[in-house]
Formats: sequence, structure tokens, C-alpha cells
Amino acid sequence: MSRRGILGRIGHIAWWRYVHWVHPLADRLGSRWGRPSRMIRWPIPMLVPFRRRRLDVARGEALGDLVMCTPAFRELKRRNPDCHLTLYTRQTAVAGTCPYVDEIRPTEEAPPDAIWMDYESVVRFNRRPDRHLAQIMGDSLGLDIQDVRPACEINPVEVSRFREAWKELPRPHVVIVRKGGHYTPNKNWPDEYWEELIDRLLARGTVIEVGVMAMERRPREVPNFVDLFGRTTLPGLMAAIAAADLHIAPDTGTVHLAAAADVPSVVIYGGFLHPASTEYPGNISLYSPVECAPCWLTTPCPHGKKCLHQITPDQVEAAVSEITSRVGGQKTSITSAG
Repeated sequence: MSRRGILGRIGHIAWWRYVHWVHPLADRLGSRWGRPSRMIRWPIPMLVPFRRRRLDVARGEALGDLVMCTPAFRELKRRNPDCHLTLYTRQTAVAGTCPYVDEIRPTEEAPPDAIWMDYESVVRFNRRPDRHLAQIMGDSLGLDIQDVRPACEINPVEVSRFREAWKELPRPHVVIVRKGGHYTPNKNWPDEYWEELIDRLLARGTVIEVGVMAMERRPREVPNFVDLFGRTTLPGLMAAIAAADLHIAPDTGTVHLAAAADVPSVVIYGGFLHPASTEYPGNISLYSPVECAPCWLTTPCPHGKKCLHQITPDQVEAAVSEITSRVGGQKTSITSAG
């Protein structure tokens, strides 16, 4: 092996030893402080990932996690507009709505040196990070994310189609999503609470239900209950949320889509994670600071999800009233961060 090859091999080994020993320190710092975390993670300024001409990044299949990557992609293109960004993910449909991604490939094709947009390693050190998860994932690329508002394009024709279909229905038009993802059942508010809340909302406006998670639902044969459950594509889901006045859900992917569309949300957090991790300006966050929260627990809750039972339909209805009084019951742009 040539001297140059030997030196290159030594440099490669030294770098990965640095990553192995020092990146955990960056993860510890990253839950509270972005700048020192980025400086430790990427100590040589010219080697910071966002400066590359071509960049391969990867994120898994969770809708909300992928949408939270998009502020970093927007900042990347602002700092380095000529960078060719390839995203490796299973959520190709939502990835295609981000105008800052140049190429989308399946996760299985990600090269070994692709950068994973990760916040999980930070959360392992601090279950209540003081920074938004979008900011933590931006650290992976060496970027300081100030505007956490997601960057997704929504089809205006589809939005207009929903608004036209609902124009004779009473306002406000409230989109609801009852369940989080398959892997986070501890985010799900009790079904009986949802049924009571829907009855109350129907007395004052229109409820549009969307979602795909299997569940038992009480049938409602009233004109101001619009049942889109399991009937929308992802672009249609995004358009339905954008056409509404407000959105109610646990902390799940549609909360981030609503933020991208400037639609305010009432977010029922319970105690799974703290609102500081994912909240947006204009939203109302309902959080239960029980002793075990935030838990990030994906196995069955040993406490019967008491954090979620503490949030009542009265509280959610009051939050809806606060938002509708703020925007006058009409579709109004709610300014996100930045």
C-alpha cells in the first residue's frame, strides 16, 4: 500500500474513533445547546455536511419525523443552493412535497456514508430536550435551525376542492385525527373522550375525520360530520387539513402537516413527550406533567395512561374556543416560527 493510502487509512480509522468516543458527548449537549453540539460533531468547518456538493441523508418511515426534517432541508438550500440532496426514505409521497429535495430513493439503497437525520440518540440522554426535534435533526447536517416550520408544498387545487365541498357546512371546520402511529399507542386519547368531544363539536360547527388506524367508531348520520377516514391519499390528507379552520390530534404526523399549512392545532400530548419537542406557534398544547412524563414509552403503559385521562373533553373544547375566537372561526394564516 502506498504512503498516501496508508495515511488515508489511518485518517479514516482516526475519524471513526472520534465519532465513536465524542459523538455521544455531542448527543448529551444537543438536548439543550445546539452550537457546542455541532462544533463537537463537526470540528472541521470545511467538512460540515451542509457544505458538500452532493449530500445523502436518510430517515425512516414515520410521517411526522420525516416532515420535521424539512426545515433542515430548507436551511441547507439557503446556505448551499447548489448542493444536490438525495433523501432515502420509505415515505416517498410526503418527501416529494418538499421542494428542497432533489432526488428520493428507498431507504434500503442508502449508501454506508449517508447521514441519518437522528434525534433518538439525543432523547436517550434527556427525555425532555429543551430544543425542537427539528433543530436536533438539523445538528446532524451542521445546521442551526431557527425556523422549525415544516417545508411541504400542498396542492392548491385540492385545497380549493375541499373548501368548495364544505362551503355550506357550519364553521369552524375542524379536522380530527384520533390515533397516533402504530408504534406509539401511549399517545392515544381515550375513545370515549373522543366520542364526547365530537358530539360537542358537531353542536357548534363541522367535524372532518381523517386517519387510517383501525378502530371502532360510532356512526354519525348528520350532514356536518364529514367522514374521510381511510378515504384520502397523502396529498388529499394534506389538502383536507389545509382547507380546515383548525386541527385536533395527538402528537402525530398531521400536527406537522397542519403547521406546514399554517393551520392551528389543539395537540393532546398527555405525557408521552413534552410539547417543547414538537410544538409550533399558534397551537395549543395539552400536557400532563405526571411524575413519569415525558416517558417516550412504546410498550404498554403500567399506569393506565393516566396522563391522557387527565385531559378532559372540557379542556379540549375550551382550547378549540380559544383558537376559533382568535381567528374568528375563519381560515386565517397563523404565522409559524420565523
